[in-house]
Amino acid sequence: MQSKETLKAAYQKALLSGQTKEAYAIIQGAFEEERSLIDVYTVIADAMYGIGDLWETNEISIAQEHAATAITQFVLTQISAQSMQHFNPSSKKAAVFSIESNTHYLGIQMIKNLFNVHNILTYDFGPNVPNKDIVEQISALDIDYVAYSVTMASHLEKAIDLSEQLEEIDVVDRPIIFVGGFVFRNNEQLLEDIYYDYYFESISQMSDWLNNDQTKSGIFN
Repeated sequence: MQSKETLKAAYQKALLSGQTKEAYAIIQGAFEEERSLIDVYTVIADAMYGIGDLWETNEISIAQEHAATAITQFVLTQISAQSMQHFNPSSKKAAVFSIESNTHYLGIQMIKNLFNVHNILTYDFGPNVPNKDIVEQISALDIDYVAYSVTMASHLEKAIDLSEQLEEIDVVDRPIIFVGGFVFRNNEQLLEDIYYDYYFESISQMSDWLNNDQTKSGIFN
């Protein structure tokens, strides 16, 4: 079995060369080696973080970064389609989205599928969603979990605004709130201005939390 670091390097190389078929084959090969979904998502996330670092240091162009993102969106869509074959929704509901002004969406695609793997009915509101609309939908749909991402420092103002609105929801009705994103990975002190219940540095940490929470809730019993 190849190491995750080897898989990451191969996947990132395929992304940078614009090879969609090769990138997908690498991920399919990882599943055929009986890698877990979390292992595969960790490989993809680490590769994309690496792409982001290369873009920030001007070692790759915006065009290369966008191409890598488009390929990974395709790969994640295929993984999600396969996972949905076993989806059996429970009574729990989640809302996932990228904060208003944030058009980045890959992390949220992974989180959406993670909720689905745990049989949580998930409302995917996509990227760059107005805060007002999000709060209305959370109340209307009686959402149990909210997960959103903040990618860049320029998105923080909208994140702070949303977190203040979520905090105003009556504690009895307030969903559990997860936040994440590239900006906090680089500077966790930025979380001090955000209201949230849980911040996870990796999808693996969030998966562990969901496993523990749902076992206690009886969903897996």
